Amino acid sequence: MNAVRRSGLKLLAIAGAFTIVYGYVAMQLTNRGWQIRGYGWGVPGALAMAGLVQVVSGVPFSELSSRWDALQGWQRGVLGTLIFLGACGLIFLGIFIFVTVAYGP
Repeated sequence: MNAVRRSGLKLLAIAGAFTIVYGYVAMQLTNRGWQIRGYGWGVPGALAMAGLVQVVSGVPFSELSSRWDALQGWQRGVLGTLIFLGACGLIFLGIFIFVTVAYGP
């Protein structure tokens, strides 16, 4: 595993763990009547996604834009569509898991 993927995995693990702990604490407080805003997910969630991109692509996040621009138009269209569909699938999976855990089967 090269250095870029290793640093991406470290970023994904740390930010992902913080995001999961924050989600668990927020869910427990919400079940006890507290009103928790969802803004706390933003920064650690974005850092976890940046780490995931580095692990999957093996490219530093700072170089990703120039490599994306170097692709041909049809390649950007196909990859963009696949990335969008994958992100939608992950979002729906996360919602399903949250609803199942929070409200039971």
